Amino acid sequence: MKVLVVDDEPLARERLMRLLESEDTVTQCFSAANGQEALTRMTTDPVDLVLLDIRMPGISGLEVSERMMEATQPPAIVFCTAYDDYALDAFRVQAVSYLLKPVKREDLNRVLRQAGQLNRAQLNALGDQDAGPVLTLQTGRGKERIPLTDLYYFRADQKYVTALCRQGERLCDLSLKQLEERWPDHLVRVHRNTLVPKQRLEKLSRDSEGGFWLRLRGLEESLPVSRRFARELKPLFEG
Repeated sequence: MKVLVVDDEPLARERLMRLLESEDTVTQCFSAANGQEALTRMTTDPVDLVLLDIRMPGISGLEVSERMMEATQPPAIVFCTAYDDYALDAFRVQAVSYLLKPVKREDLNRVLRQAGQLNRAQLNALGDQDAGPVLTLQTGRGKERIPLTDLYYFRADQKYVTALCRQGERLCDLSLKQLEERWPDHLVRVHRNTLVPKQRLEKLSRDSEGGFWLRLRGLEESLPVSRRFARELKPLFEG
């Protein structure tokens, strides 16, 4: 099992690393001093389990966990905190468990066993593994996790990006550029303000005035396509 320790306190981070290095089930362990460093490491070298501090400067542990859970194969997450009132939040983002600081060896052994047993269940709880990435989108009731396969398109309008999905319209915290960079294999730009999941592409047509229009699977309306992106789209409809 590959484990990542995320904590802004050097002593707490080093203590956990020492405990992990003596565990037979742990094959590799890494550390990160903040949320951004942890997210960067996960993109280059994914792990099976993340031991995550909640209160950190910059990106909080709760936000880091939500972003990690958007991965196609998210890690098991265990929160490490001195405040047990975060327990409900831990399970809201589908963490496997949480540890109270200072972490005891017997408690660490317990969550390592849970991580191994529940990692598969955690993935299943997110939906079908073959469904691809999962996004966290804003609704009037809070945040909602929606598979990319439920999305029709993303549209930028001034300061906001709106996602149209089977559940209705949702607000997205990411820009179109960030969405493209995060899921380049799944999304394609059709207009300067519109991004579409590739699996939704159905038909590219041209009207009498020379304008391009895109029909999407499962959606009645057609989307306008700029000439520039029409050239890039055409190969996706060939063969």
